[in-house]
Amino acid sequence: MLYSIPYPFRFNPWKHHLSWVLYQIQNFKNNIGDQNTRVDLIEIIKTINSNYVDIYIGRLSPEQIIQAIQGELKDLQVFKRLDFSIWINKNEFQFVTIHDGSVWVLREGLEKDRYIHVHPARNSPNQIRIHGNSWKTAVITKIYYPSINIFNLQTINEMRKIQLALSPIKNLNKNQRLLTQITQ
Repeated sequence: MLYSIPYPFRFNPWKHHLSWVLYQIQNFKNNIGDQNTRVDLIEIIKTINSNYVDIYIGRLSPEQIIQAIQGELKDLQVFKRLDFSIWINKNEFQFVTIHDGSVWVLREGLEKDRYIHVHPARNSPNQIRIHGNSWKTAVITKIYYPSINIFNLQTINEMRKIQLALSPIKNLNKNQRLLTQITQ
């Protein structure tokens, strides 16, 4: 369940990578007896912010994304910390496009060893934007009910109330794009 993103990058696939999350849920489904893992996963998911999150839906793995971004930064001669810091501080962030057409926002990270903070750019190809609470609800629901392919309002609201301490939603219509992605 842990992920290994190479230094000096910070990238959270739980927050920004759909196929990685689905793989982790499938892996959990295949090892369902480990309840401690479920508790750990729920705690990880709860840390995702409630604002909007941008989620990569393309074919590249997190490792391939990081490798492509690293290549771009080396080509621009801004991979080393000082060069990266100078480059970023022009705008507080920079955009990088990689070979699958996806666009990534790079910011300077706060940690010494993880100074390149990576997340998908808003409105980028291979990206969807979803409210953070909707994302958390969908992921936690799939962790608890990994075999269901059709969410119902009662189940969603149960997960929101019990696991996330969120208020119920009135209908699923606003979340159809999310539900379609997470149940594939």
